[in-house]
Amino acid sequence: MKRFLLLLLLVLTCFSAASADSLPAGGAAPYAPVLSALSEDGLSYDDSSLSIRIEKDRAFDTNVYYTYVKLTDVSQLRTALSAAYPSKTRRPVNVMAEENNAVLAINGDFFSYHSKGVVVRGGEILRQQPERARDTLIINEQGDFVFLTRNTRPEWESYRDSGAGLREAFCFGPALIIDGVTQKFDYRKKVSCGAPTPAQRTAICQMGPLEYMIFMCEGPEQEGQKGLSLAQVVELLEQKGVQQAYNLDGGSSSTLWLCGNRINSPETKYRPVGDIIYFATTVNSAE
Repeated sequence: MKRFLLLLLLVLTCFSAASADSLPAGGAAPYAPVLSALSEDGLSYDDSSLSIRIEKDRAFDTNVYYTYVKLTDVSQLRTALSAAYPSKTRRPVNVMAEENNAVLAINGDFFSYHSKGVVVRGGEILRQQPERARDTLIINEQGDFVFLTRNTRPEWESYRDSGAGLREAFCFGPALIIDGVTQKFDYRKKVSCGAPTPAQRTAICQMGPLEYMIFMCEGPEQEGQKGLSLAQVVELLEQKGVQQAYNLDGGSSSTLWLCGNRINSPETKYRPVGDIIYFATTVNSAE
């Protein structure tokens, strides 16, 4: 009986490990989306390794989208560039998403079109130019959000050399919510955020371990949409209990793509961008 229990434990351990394999760090994700995991309405996806649920709502005379993502392994949160850095080539989100076997993809942080900030992609440090006007979002080896808001070289180097781990680092910003606390900042001293201006917005949030939420809204580019200020975005995120939130590139770049379909502003043409953030499956549906 003891031997049987030990063998059973070994089998269960092996099965558990096999069902949550890490994906390779670089390049495209190896497995295509499991199309049978997509719901009939095209707003949710669940393949046992990756769960996605999109909630549509309306606030401040604007369509808003809350996309909840739950992973089984940190390697499922990934990034891709339109071309090797430092190229300024731009391509649509859907093209990059399909090339990289994305299940869910959004626009990134526009870093290729300026020379400042800290940039890490897939564990590779591409740029180390901290700037006070650009809050840094780091995603560490556990998939947790870490914010650098002083944006000094000593602050960055202290983190880099701490051994805490670097998977990704973004430099658009600003940080909106840190550990449940809404951040106060002078928008005139932050690059590109246009805080008071109603606009299409994109924010990436962490809800818990390996659990994330993408916030996106439509804007004045679409008929019947006012767009949101950053203060309005934060108000909505607070209502959802968001603990960590970071502002990404917005405007016409804002794109929410799931399994071949654009969810937000479906009538709008894709605006070419330099990079995407995407989520991938660990399930090999071809086997």
